[in-house]
This record gives sequence, structure tokens and C-alpha cells, in this order.
Amino acid sequence: MKIIKNGKQTLWLIGAGFVLIIIVVGWHSGLFVDGDIKQVDFNDVITDDKDIRNVKHDKRPLLRIAIASMISPRITKKYYEDLLQIIGNKLNRRVVFLQRKTYAEVNNLLECKEIDCAFVCSGPYISGKDKFGMEILAVPVVCEEKRYYAYIIANKASAVRTFNDLKGKKFAFTDTYSHTGCLVPRYMLVQQGFTPDSFFSETFYTNSHDNSIQAVAEGLADGAAVNCLIWEFLNAEEPEFTRQTKIIAQSPPYGMPPIVVHPDLKPSLKNRLRVIFTQLHQDEDAWKFMQKLHISRFEKGDDALYDTVREMQNQLKKNEAQKNEP
Repeated sequence: MKIIKNGKQTLWLIGAGFVLIIIVVGWHSGLFVDGDIKQVDFNDVITDDKDIRNVKHDKRPLLRIAIASMISPRITKKYYEDLLQIIGNKLNRRVVFLQRKTYAEVNNLLECKEIDCAFVCSGPYISGKDKFGMEILAVPVVCEEKRYYAYIIANKASAVRTFNDLKGKKFAFTDTYSHTGCLVPRYMLVQQGFTPDSFFSETFYTNSHDNSIQAVAEGLADGAAVNCLIWEFLNAEEPEFTRQTKIIAQSPPYGMPPIVVHPDLKPSLKNRLRVIFTQLHQDEDAWKFMQKLHISRFEKGDDALYDTVREMQNQLKKNEAQKNEP
């Protein structure tokens, strides 16, 4: 696995808007101050969108959407709610956003057909595809690319310069199913003959990429693996924590986090959703929000984009099985 040190890609800043759309469901990332000690809140979560659920005069059928917990709902609501409402209006449906704390819970909602559409990370897509045939509805195209990176970050003031410098230090993962936030650093360790337990002094899960960024900024972790699109977006829009971090490594590219549906979703609804997403950039009102969010356009997805993610997952499973052999 080739690691590019201190890499920055402008196109990922442009693509950050899309990724944050898919993160409507996340963890609240506030600071709670006790004297001089600041802590990241990994447990608070905004409740389901009851203000939308309780609009009694709106009798339209529901469009039930659940999103992977990649970033705080506070940021999502601030930047992306209007665009998603436009999508619902185009379908003549009332949008209901469902929040769950983990990627696995979002996958379970889709598997059980409790939602119509989900916005997931590339890792959970592979898991859902294997388990029940999860289908890609659309993926973003950013500067003619459909790929993104994992960033390994450290505190800007620390002496850490490379991933290997994190040996014996504290490391923050996001979610066990997250590709950029967990799978990538674990794969990097396996290639060097390590496990998280044998390499780091301590590890913990933050449940969102902005929480991981904040944890590194505040010194709760010495390093973390995060989605490059989220880091770049926050660095441009809300840099309070990103400016206290530095990128020490960058992974190879992977297929963009897709919008997905259950294979048994009513074909007419599935096709209509795909048309709406792929033509969204042509709508004047939607485009206004897309420009604000740095979104280019959406296209039909291709499962082959995720072959590298699939290969990494298989390698990690094989390595784990070998460790457990008697």
C-alpha cells in the first residue's frame, strides 16, 4: 500500500459537500468544558427529525432516509437539509431522516426494509452487498473523479511526522465498519505485521470523523484516520479543529461513498430516485445549494469501484482467521 505523505487534493475540498450530505445521521460534536479540560462528546446524538414527522397537514407518503454516522447532525442540518427537502419535493414525498449511532444499524434498517434509501460509507456498502444485495443508486462525481482518500492525522504541535511515529501512542478510530476511519489504518498495520493492540498504546472509537478530528486537536488522541472529504470541508468551513491538526499520510484512492437502496425497493421509486439524483445539478434551486456545498453532479454507480475496498476487507478477514487458528 503506497502512502503519500502530507498530500492534499483540491478536488476533495470540492467533493466534501457530497460526503457531508450523506452524513445526515451522525454524532453531536460539541465541547464540554470543565475548568481547563475540554472533552469531545462521543455519546450525544440529535433525536429523529420529529419536526418533520409531526407536520400533520402534510399527508404525502414518506421518503425514509437513513445516513451513516460520519459527521455531526448539527453540521449536516446547517448545510444540507434544504437540498434533501428538494429531493423529497421532487418525489412529492415528505422526507423523514432516521438517525442511528453506527454504520451497522443503518445497514440493518435497509436490510429490514425500514427505510427507502441510505447514504453509506464504502465499507458498509461492501458488507451490505455481500449480506443482502445492497444496490448502488448513485455516486458523486467530483472533478470527473469518483474516488476519495483516507487521511492519517496528528496534532499540529506534536513531533509525529509519519504513521510509524504513532507506535506506542493513542489512536482514534471512527466506526468498526468505516473504511477510511478504521479499515485503512488496520490494513496498514497488517502489512507491517502489527495489530492495533500491538502497535498503539490505546485505541478508542469516536463514532464520527469530526469527533476524531476534534479528539486529535484536543490531545485526546495522538492520531486518527479520517475521511479526506470531511477534513477538507471542515478545514474550509469550520476550521476550529482541523487547523490544530496535520496530515501525515494519505491512502490510495477508493470508490466514493454511495447512495444505496434495498434490491427489493419498488422499481418505480428506485428509478425515480436515480433520475432525480443524476439530474439534480440541472435544477436551478438545487444547483444553488449544490454550489454552496461544493457538489458537482451524481452518476450511476459501478460496483467495480469498490473492488479495492473488498480486497482489503478480505485480506483482514483472512489475517484474523489465521490468528485464531489453533
